[in-house]
Amino acid sequence: MRRHISNFSRLLSACCILAAVLALAGCAGVRKPAPTRPATTQKIPAAPRPLGPWDARISPTSQQIPSFSSLAPAVDRSIAYASRKPASAVAVDVPGATLTWGRLRQGLVTFRRILPELDRDPSVLARYFTWVPLPTQTLVTGYYAPTIEVSRTEHGPYAWPIYRNPGGRMAKKYNREAIDFFGALRGKGLEIGWARDPIAVFFLHVQGSGRLRFVEDGSTSYVLYAGSNGRRYVGVGRVMVNAGCFTDAEMSMQAIRHYLEEHPSQIKQYLTANPSYIYFKPSQTPPVGAMGVPVTPHASVAVDPGFVPYGALMVLDADLPGYPGPASERFTGFVMAQDTGCMRGNHFDLYLGPGDKAAHQAGLMKGTGQAYILVPR
Repeated sequence: MRRHISNFSRLLSACCILAAVLALAGCAGVRKPAPTRPATTQKIPAAPRPLGPWDARISPTSQQIPSFSSLAPAVDRSIAYASRKPASAVAVDVPGATLTWGRLRQGLVTFRRILPELDRDPSVLARYFTWVPLPTQTLVTGYYAPTIEVSRTEHGPYAWPIYRNPGGRMAKKYNREAIDFFGALRGKGLEIGWARDPIAVFFLHVQGSGRLRFVEDGSTSYVLYAGSNGRRYVGVGRVMVNAGCFTDAEMSMQAIRHYLEEHPSQIKQYLTANPSYIYFKPSQTPPVGAMGVPVTPHASVAVDPGFVPYGALMVLDADLPGYPGPASERFTGFVMAQDTGCMRGNHFDLYLGPGDKAAHQAGLMKGTGQAYILVPR
């Protein structure tokens, strides 16, 4: 909601979930009960290319959406983006698929028109598109929209502020340690809310946006990325691996949370290892991606726009971590490039939405799958 999320916020947010997982592992926090032991990041096996016809491989259920027609708003956003590009300029150029912006837009318009047909019979896609596999396996990670319980006032355990951007030189003046542990911004009227869980606040920073639920009345508000202190992001997970807190294979958001909850005296040591600090702004609208539009659960992916452009229509075929059990979930669905982060090359960061399941899966996702460009006939 990464990165949920403005241009730089997803540069943070996905830099983050991969930073939180590969750098959590190095280069996005719903509060969730810690596992009984550090969770092991699931090494998802490479997904084979589809072996049967489309109607045997893809359905709304396989994409975890109510219907293909529910993708219409996300498709409309990609159409609008593609419409602003020069029609004759090359948009996609990968082995087996070269598309101009005009042809990419044509494909999106056709896809939008046939969504109701796809609900009735997914095999009709073959009348309108060929699907061209990307030449290498796709690195698949995930990001989500954390929800944090907060108070409008500081009291009792509600002692961890979520700040607006102070603006000007003040925004860049302090690092995370000074802000969170020495109160550098307190008393300036910048607090949006006060949380009781510093780890959840840290993961909110990693994701770049999320939602607050106020204890006073149960009301909610989105908080969106509103800038940073400009300090270099340091992957706390990598710092903790190097310190022997857990192994590289065990590294995940769940493992970080579990360790810090078991060793509360080390929270300051490890959270302040990342001097980067994120500011937020309250909003009644959901987070947006780098394309400038809201991201859609199980349909928007953050990409390297130098590899595939914003707006591109694709299929992703991969395994997601299981929830609540260990058995993986197969994901085969239509996705659109609508966000970015620290992706390089063939790396898709799938937006999973809000909730405990999304948090669980995003924290563990680090595997490979197969992606396809949909080329209009």
